[in-house]
Amino acid sequence: MSRFLLNLFMEDFTPNQILDITRGYCAMARALNEYQVLHWPELSHEQQLDLNAYQNSLLNRSQDLQSHTARPAFTNAIAMANQILEATTEAQTSLARIGDPVVALNVGAITVALAAYVARANLRGIQTALRELEDLVK
Repeated sequence: MSRFLLNLFMEDFTPNQILDITRGYCAMARALNEYQVLHWPELSHEQQLDLNAYQNSLLNRSQDLQSHTARPAFTNAIAMANQILEATTEAQTSLARIGDPVVALNVGAITVALAAYVARANLRGIQTALRELEDLVK
């Protein structure tokens, strides 16, 4: 199928989907901040910097979606939005029970990767990040 025909079937996120996804990114950034505060003595300086970078990146991705700097489109935007929301919610809630800072950092890094893949509408990257997040939060 030609690229033109594929683009005919692509859907942008609705304003409500964008709002929900950006709220999820912000909630995840807040959860990373809370994790950082609760586990401050256990974290190395580099881990603290990484957590700060993840928080900033998620907030930047949120701003990009809200300002329409990033215009991801998918063949089934409803299903994709739901998968992103479920993954970010699960990642956020998992931080409350994760005691190992390395695992928490990995959850943050993969969530940031997911947000980057969403911004570029990189379906393969999104699917990989979703699988990795699912494995980590179990």
